[in-house]
Amino acid sequence: HVVYRNQSTAAFDVKNRELSLPIWKDMSDVVQELMTCHEVGHALWTPLEMLEKVKEEKINFSFVNVLEDVRIEKLVQTKYPGSVRIFNKGYKELINGNFFETVGKDISKYNLIDRINLHYKHHSDVPFSDEEKVWVQKANQTKTPQDVLDLAKELYKFIEENESSQGENKEQPS
Repeated sequence: HVVYRNQSTAAFDVKNRELSLPIWKDMSDVVQELMTCHEVGHALWTPLEMLEKVKEEKINFSFVNVLEDVRIEKLVQTKYPGSVRIFNKGYKELINGNFFETVGKDISKYNLIDRINLHYKHHSDVPFSDEEKVWVQKANQTKTPQDVLDLAKELYKFIEENESSQGENKEQPS
């Protein structure tokens, strides 16, 4: 099912197989197409079993979410080559509209998982140390849901053990 709701962003309910899109006053066609393509990626390639493992193994969901987004967006753009333009143009529009709330903020002070997210959401000039660039590449190399879960655990541990990758708050990764 596809539904439209008053919500902040698009979402896909893997268990109930419901894709929900936000109702925004000024949503462009390309942003709606981007959100639809992204959530269709979850519908096609994010299995319920993966999300159940996240709970069972107590894996940080925000890490899994970022890494799974990287994986499924790659799959969508491979399966539907026309979507490459949609992702490029849509993310540019979202960034210009401050959807990710980065205007006036020092992205270098964000924690590593948040910077990886911005990088793969086409935010320009996201800074990474040489050691962190390895994790950016690893995020791009996930092929299976299990790859995503394994990487989420490894990356969480890395950030926990590397203060310079924890971001401005110097707290455990969120």
